[in-house]
This record gives sequence, C-alpha cells and structure tokens, in this order.
Amino acid sequence: MSDLAPQADLAPPPPLDAASTLVEQWGAVEDAARVLAMLAGRPTPVHDVHAEARIGLLAAVQCTRSDPAIFALGELVATMRAGLDALLAAHGTSANPQAAAIRLWNEYERGRAQVLSEAAKALAC
Repeated sequence: MSDLAPQADLAPPPPLDAASTLVEQWGAVEDAARVLAMLAGRPTPVHDVHAEARIGLLAAVQCTRSDPAIFALGELVATMRAGLDALLAAHGTSANPQAAAIRLWNEYERGRAQVLSEAAKALAC
C-alpha cells in the first residue's frame, strides 16, 4: 500500500443537500454560458449577483411552489450539458459550430429567463 494518497483523501465527499445542489447547478449553467458565448461569438455574460441570490433564496425556501423553478433549472442543465458536449466535439473538427452555438445560446437565454421567472413566482409572498 502506498503512502502517496491516504485513505481519507480517497473517500467520496458527502452528498450535497438539495439547497447546495440548486446553487451548484445554477453556477454550472452560468459557467457553461461563458464558454458558449465564446463559441457563439457573443459577449461574455456578466456575473449576475441578483439572479444568483434569487436561486440561493429559492434553495433555502424548499416549498412546493418552487417545484416549477427547480424543474426548469433541471431542463436547462440537461440542455446545456448535451448541447455543449456536441459543440465541443464539433469544435475539434473542421466543422464550424457557430450556427449551432448561436441556437444553443438562444435556448440558454430562454431557459434562463424561465428559471428566473419561475423562481420569482415561487418567492413572491
């Protein structure tokens, strides 16, 4: 047995709770949007602290009214994951992925607006 990596370092981290998962998903989508902007030839989106705070509040609320926003975020994550995988695969070839990147960018903007709209509805008291 090697002493290079103690057993504690190899143990999987504890699972994230639901609130952390939402915030992590939102952060991942926003990071992916920066890469997508580059591929689509769009300006890089600025860090939106208000949207991030809204998702953080949504994660903290944990009520059934937040289900549509959580669903919309899951849909956006899935769309971005599949779309970016395809774009990055095409980027390494002679194909020009810009038209597809622009289409995915439009889907990102639509999905992001939907998530934030549903989050606002869930947080309205």
